[in-house]
Amino acid sequence: MPERIGAHATLTSHPTARTLLATRVRRALGLRGSLTLQHDETPTRVTVWSLHELQDVYARVGGTVTLTQATRTVSDGTEYTVIETTLTTQLPGLAIAEITTDWDPHTELDGYGLPVIRDYAAAGARRG
Repeated sequence: MPERIGAHATLTSHPTARTLLATRVRRALGLRGSLTLQHDETPTRVTVWSLHELQDVYARVGGTVTLTQATRTVSDGTEYTVIETTLTTQLPGLAIAEITTDWDPHTELDGYGLPVIRDYAAAGARRG
């Protein structure tokens, strides 16, 4: 009797359009690693661990940076404030991508010296 292939095997053996787009976006951004999307990620919205990692992406692909104050909550219910730093960039022939990370300027003072933050500040001064 032939071996039966279950639904789970079928689902995991063929990439979906969503997975393929996520793979292409991450490659275009120069990011490696797991293609498991995190809690607030989509194929075109990627979270990186640090402002330095965001700076690396910014140096490779450029784009527009926005800073937004945000409140985060840890598992014990304690809240803290961060600056959600988002890089929006057009990946030619692919998609518009958003790369985001949290930045705490009070504890990560070196962030002010990174071009991704300096360029944001300079653009604001020109608009302002």
